[in-house]
Amino acid sequence: MNPNKIVVALLPLLLAACASTPGSPEAAQPAATPAAAAQPALTQEERVAFFVNHARAGELLDVARELKAGLDVNAFDSLDQTALIGAVSHKQILAVKLLLNSGANPGLADRAGWTPLIHAVYAGADPELLGLLLEAGADINGRNDRGITALYLASVSGREEQVSYLLSRGADPTLASKAGYTPLKIAQLKGLQKVVALLKDAPSPSTAARATP
Repeated sequence: MNPNKIVVALLPLLLAACASTPGSPEAAQPAATPAAAAQPALTQEERVAFFVNHARAGELLDVARELKAGLDVNAFDSLDQTALIGAVSHKQILAVKLLLNSGANPGLADRAGWTPLIHAVYAGADPELLGLLLEAGADINGRNDRGITALYLASVSGREEQVSYLLSRGADPTLASKAGYTPLKIAQLKGLQKVVALLKDAPSPSTAARATP
């Protein structure tokens, strides 16, 4: 079985593994050493930073442990990134599934307006990961602070598979950046002929959206 298909089923097990066993005798736990006892607790900012880094690294047990301890799944670190942004930026699809299943919001952007979907496209994510974000409610036409959409970024990067998939899901190829460039115009300027052909043959966004299963 493909492990990417079972993370939701594994979530309860991951969370249960983080919980202490009820009724365990105190003698079963090692006594804290003076050095360990003297260590200060992590601040909330430090906890969030570790949480986002665990997501970036795909460390599912650590991500689940923090969620079990009550950490906000949508908390921002000092770079204004959430754990979901961290996970998609490193194409950690199992962590993405875990976070989305735990309530991560795919619409929360970083300080530059980059949504998880735009980060995923920039990272070169495949349609499966992009689809997870879209099924969770990500805005396929969401823009960053420069007016750039996921489709624009896929187009300018010459990523034909991403372009084709985003168009099939209803991405609007007519949306221009703040500099006035549409995905088609920027692909033409860069000489990306295969991308140009995909954009020219694209169905209208409303038609594509209706055709999406």
